[in-house]
Amino acid sequence: MTRNLVLETTKPRLEWLDLIDPSLEELHAIASHYQLFSTLVEDSLEAAHLPKYEKVGDTTFIIVRAYDEHAPADASTVQELTRKVAIFCGPGFIVTIHRVDLPFFVPLREEFRTRAGAGEAARLPHGLAPSILIDLINAAVESYVPPLDRAEDDLDRLENCLFAESNLVELLRDIHILKRRISLIKRLLWHTFNTVVRLVPASAPSAPLYQDLRESVESLHFQADEMLDQVNNLLNIHLGLASHRTNQTVRILTVFSVFFMPLTFIVGVYGMNFQFMPELHSRWGYPGVLALMVLVSTAIYIWFRRRGWLSE
Repeated sequence: MTRNLVLETTKPRLEWLDLIDPSLEELHAIASHYQLFSTLVEDSLEAAHLPKYEKVGDTTFIIVRAYDEHAPADASTVQELTRKVAIFCGPGFIVTIHRVDLPFFVPLREEFRTRAGAGEAARLPHGLAPSILIDLINAAVESYVPPLDRAEDDLDRLENCLFAESNLVELLRDIHILKRRISLIKRLLWHTFNTVVRLVPASAPSAPLYQDLRESVESLHFQADEMLDQVNNLLNIHLGLASHRTNQTVRILTVFSVFFMPLTFIVGVYGMNFQFMPELHSRWGYPGVLALMVLVSTAIYIWFRRRGWLSE
């Protein structure tokens, strides 16, 4: 475990303890020291827990999930795509727990050490605790901006590939992975938005401090929702193109079958070799049948041409 006592102020009293990959025994010791409830500690250990807000007594418990830039390219589950951050906030303390040291934690720790050292906590009416919570949640939310931007570029690329002669099976797989990823991000942002709304009601004195955070989460959720609609439209276009290509193939096969059906019938009739078939003994029987076949084929061709079945 890496244990960082980020800051410790006296006026007002506040400790921010940042724990990276604590063991179960270490976590229970911390829980005992800060009198954290066992059910909340159990939630903080659950790897796939969605963002949530819960208040038990004087302790506020928050889970947020940040996008993992090192996630596999085909990742599509909560655990594969994101990293969980558990936050305990109580009278005079903030405890953050996460398995890996996420990139945004380093500048946040340095920033609040500097602000605490400059005596900023004493000048703020609510102290540094609201600012720490806001910046932590906002940093986790902002981690979704780059993947959403990349997903938008992927949408443009897939749309261009859709109308080109490309591997449609591979293309459909890429669209499906993109849809799963955007859908997951949208769901996580929705849970995060509900967490922020429940964290500080609109009537609370500190509500204005959280307004920008609420708007940021809502904006990203709206962006993810729009992109999910675009992916669904892309899938519908793919299905429409696949149906069109199938219809084209069926049309070609139909044209060929209609051409050869009457010819096969004529050949079948004169291939029966009955004894009393006058045409078989006629001098002009063979060229006459050939002429009939050419005439029938020409008539079918003209009919198809007039109906537009032979055009693209």
